[in-house]
Amino acid sequence: MENPSEVVWHGYMYAAGLFASTLAASLLTAHFDYLVKKIGIKFSSGIISCVYKKMLSVSTVELSHFTTGETVNFMSTDVDRTVNFCTSFHQFWSLPFQIGVSLFLLYQQVGWSFLAGVAFAIVLIPVNRKIAIKIGDLSSKMMSQKDCRVQTMNEMIFGIRVIKLFCWEDYFVDRVNRQRSAELSSLKARKYLDALCVYFWATTPVIISILTFTTYSLLGNELTAAKVFTSLALFNMLIGPLNAFPWVVNGLVEAWVSVKRVQQFVDLNSSLQSHFWSGEDGSVTIDTSSFSWRFADTEAKEQQQIEATEQQQTERHSSGASNFILKDINLCLQKGDLIGVVGSVGSGKTSLLMSILNEMRILEPNGSHDSKVRIGSSSGIGLVSQQPWIQQGTLRENILMGKSFDWSAYQAAVAASALADDLKNLADGDKTKVGENGDFDIYLLDDPLSAVDAKVARHIFYECILSGMKDKLRILCTHHISYLYEADTVIVMEDGKIVACGPPSDVLPVYTSSIHTSSRSASSVTEGSTSKVPSEDPHTVEDAKGQQAEATDNEEGGGAIVEEEKDSGTVKLHIYRMYLAAVGTALSLTILLSLLLMQGSKNVTDWWLSYWISNAPDSSADLSSNVSSNVTFYLEVYGGLAVGNTIFTLIRAFVFAYGGLCAAARLHDKLLGVVTLAPVSFFDTTSTGRIINRFSSDVYTVDDSLPFIANILLSQIFSIIGTLVITIYGLPWFAAVVFPITLVYYYIQGYYRHTSRELKRITSVTMSEVYSSLSESVEGRVVIRAFNMNSQYELENLSRIERNQRANFSATAAAQWLNIRLQGLGVVMVTAIALIAVLEHHYYTVNAGLVGLAISYALSITNLLSGVVSSFTETEKQMVSVERINQYIEKINLHSETNSVTAEHDWPQAGRIEFKDVSLRYRSDLPLVLNSLTVAIQPAEKIGIVGRTGSGKSSLLNIIFNMVDEFTGRVLIDGVDIRQLTVKTLRSHLAIIPQTPFLFSGTIRDNLDPTVRHSDTELWEVLSKCHLKSQVSALGGLSASLAERGKLFSVGQSQLLCLARAMLLRSKVLCIDEATANVDLQTDSLIQETIREEFQSCTVLTIAHRVSTVLQCDRIMVMSRGRLVEFGVPEKLLANPESQLSSIVNQHSE
Repeated sequence: MENPSEVVWHGYMYAAGLFASTLAASLLTAHFDYLVKKIGIKFSSGIISCVYKKMLSVSTVELSHFTTGETVNFMSTDVDRTVNFCTSFHQFWSLPFQIGVSLFLLYQQVGWSFLAGVAFAIVLIPVNRKIAIKIGDLSSKMMSQKDCRVQTMNEMIFGIRVIKLFCWEDYFVDRVNRQRSAELSSLKARKYLDALCVYFWATTPVIISILTFTTYSLLGNELTAAKVFTSLALFNMLIGPLNAFPWVVNGLVEAWVSVKRVQQFVDLNSSLQSHFWSGEDGSVTIDTSSFSWRFADTEAKEQQQIEATEQQQTERHSSGASNFILKDINLCLQKGDLIGVVGSVGSGKTSLLMSILNEMRILEPNGSHDSKVRIGSSSGIGLVSQQPWIQQGTLRENILMGKSFDWSAYQAAVAASALADDLKNLADGDKTKVGENGDFDIYLLDDPLSAVDAKVARHIFYECILSGMKDKLRILCTHHISYLYEADTVIVMEDGKIVACGPPSDVLPVYTSSIHTSSRSASSVTEGSTSKVPSEDPHTVEDAKGQQAEATDNEEGGGAIVEEEKDSGTVKLHIYRMYLAAVGTALSLTILLSLLLMQGSKNVTDWWLSYWISNAPDSSADLSSNVSSNVTFYLEVYGGLAVGNTIFTLIRAFVFAYGGLCAAARLHDKLLGVVTLAPVSFFDTTSTGRIINRFSSDVYTVDDSLPFIANILLSQIFSIIGTLVITIYGLPWFAAVVFPITLVYYYIQGYYRHTSRELKRITSVTMSEVYSSLSESVEGRVVIRAFNMNSQYELENLSRIERNQRANFSATAAAQWLNIRLQGLGVVMVTAIALIAVLEHHYYTVNAGLVGLAISYALSITNLLSGVVSSFTETEKQMVSVERINQYIEKINLHSETNSVTAEHDWPQAGRIEFKDVSLRYRSDLPLVLNSLTVAIQPAEKIGIVGRTGSGKSSLLNIIFNMVDEFTGRVLIDGVDIRQLTVKTLRSHLAIIPQTPFLFSGTIRDNLDPTVRHSDTELWEVLSKCHLKSQVSALGGLSASLAERGKLFSVGQSQLLCLARAMLLRSKVLCIDEATANVDLQTDSLIQETIREEFQSCTVLTIAHRVSTVLQCDRIMVMSRGRLVEFGVPEKLLANPESQLSSIVNQHSE
């Protein structure tokens, strides 16, 4: 260009060379990206399936090292970070290679002058290394904080019904917000360090060019257009690798952090089931073994535990309940036996069953690793857990548990389980979407009779346990002692030991006598004996989310899981507006302005260089001081413009980081707010996995991925605008080529974006299925292992992963379809620019400086074209996470607080409750669960509520606490219509002991009094009255921490803690929903006595399956199919042998 006499065909040769090189680079890049993405998909599916398989194969003791939140993050955030390793690894070696080649070519242009710029880059290496290390530390810290937040959300969703009943929403929101603040603090520090990295590496090419050209000029060399713009093109080629390298290092660091986290989980010891399953004789043998819920790190610790004295066993002030030990268990149970297991709360009944299932750790003396437990069944064990595990699916699917459907066997199982009538009452029968069945030689039955009424309990025991399983080994833990006279052997547990074992005629009279003695002298039992009852660690089958929502009545029709909503079409404009509003309008404008100034200053800096080349005098002709002064002038302006560019780059980096943090904080706060205030029906119809997916994967996208890719998008948009402006300015004829290319470009990106959006949505929905499967399997892992169905569930999980990976692979293929076409457009543009430059040179003289500038910019157009669409599409895909968050923010029907009436502080003063023509149905397509109920309950009256499963008992309490969306009629408490009161006012003035106890990770003080309204003295007082003072003292007092979901307490002890909560409220109205269904008769007696003493002046409504617990009430309500069929004094009702109550009592006593 600088030589007018240059032969034209040389120009065409150079243009052809540009075409060939850019085309080859485009094809190779597209193929490389495709292969790397395929490997990433394999990584993802491998890690997810590995985590799931490990979760199913490790015992409860082993899995207790990790929370549910951590397990979810292993399959979401950690997988994403590890998959990024596939790209980062190759970039880690290839980027330095690209940088090295560029520097070598620079040496050929400007000689050793380029070392001035390289020296600056070398100085930055240790600085960036320290920043990368700090970013890695912050990433680890942030992931731990994220785990805690997700765990809290998991607990919150699990116990949402109890949380709403007690008005604890504010407490849990505050708790999550504190954890979120800590997480955002780490994220903020990381983002600002990222911004510093971006600033260093974005300004490095500019500073390198300044130092290089300045050094070259000061050494007396002449800057020509060929040297300057070849060097400038090389500097531009350095921008990509230099900008990407810190992100590559950060990606590798984050991937390493995630790999180590997953590795810790994978390194857990799997349960050696092969040591347990032996033979097919249906027997269970335990040879004098001890078991612990605590993981012993060394054999020396195990030996020390075995040799511990009984005093150390019972007085565990420091080790707490998690150190509960079953000691010296020796059993030999044969096929066909019915074994009854009884004992007080926390005596070790459930732990005995869990030891058979290999869920506890065997304490092996003298380093022996020989199995002490032998199970005569290779097909698995039929487990009926104390708290049932329900999967998302139909009732039939839950009953079959993956087994083939046999109509006759299925009907026999339904009839024996007393489910036939309940299935008839459901609109879709056994295809209703919402337990467990199988043909096994051994059955472990953990108190299945407590959660049903007397008629159903009798039916289950005689028709199912005694008759249907008569040829099987059955181990039945129960508090219904009357049934155990039919057993072959009765085992009495106390303090983790078998204290009696023999025929029921020998064992039960002694055991019953001890219970009655304890009940008559409660004062001697309360603190003394209870202190000797170690807290049986319920690391058993935890209640799946929604169990308390369904209660025992199975009345609520809102529990059918609905399909997850998936938007279609373009991500709507209001979603972008929502995100920009979360960033802040002023801040968004500031970000755009800083980007404009950054790109503009860069373009002006390069233009000034071309101007310098075009207008500088020939130094070979004039060696006067004027040349030196001209060089100084051009260098000063060039340096000033470059410094301005670095300042704008710094502002842009930190302002963008701050804007992303603002959006992350605001969107999470909105999401948390609406989910917390959502009605209970929302949680009944939405799986835990979907909700957790929003708070885990989608929130992480808004926190990290979306700002990252949006930053790249905006930078590339401004870069491509600047490139087109400079190119058209240097070669005006290029404008004629831009228009048709723009049309093709617009069509291609539009076609691709439509596909990629839908693929992203499908990916999110299918990933939710994987999360839901994980959440359900974590809850039911003991049942799955007991049924020996690990392989089947692993295959089902692989099927879900495959559906998700199909969408992922389709998205990858679509992305490469786009990539190859955009690379082709870039090749066309580079070739067109080269040809136009040659033609303009042929026909008239052109400005060599401007042509050189245009070509140097055009060489980056290929990557920019592909990058803009890819980053825009990726941004749109990441915006789907904002869209999914917005689905909850805008579409959850919040409880409308149209009422603003607040009650007096001491309301209700008397406790009179009136139902006036109350009817209720949970959905319009479901039958009435309460039908025209009219009843008046007098102040301080004790009311017992009985009735068959599904009769409407729990619905009464749902209405009193306004837990239903709508009902007809009126409910008055002390003359005040409850619908005139705000929900918070109503619920905070009533007390309830729910059927399913809810404890959460935190201190005992937090679990008793989350709102901090009572003194420690008051807390100790209620604990003493609930017979828990000794246990709490042994754990370390009120400040002792409970594990996730209160795992340190047994179900019975958890229920006692719930009683203590109710006592603290001192309300005039107390509702008890099957509160004693899961406790032994002795504890039931203590609870009833405490209620009679502490709530003597209160109105008490008690739902109970044990009729004996309500026979002392003033009046009893008998419910049937939503109607009140009897209501009166129990003596009068029992005097009539034809009454419904008499029938229930007779069934119970038979």
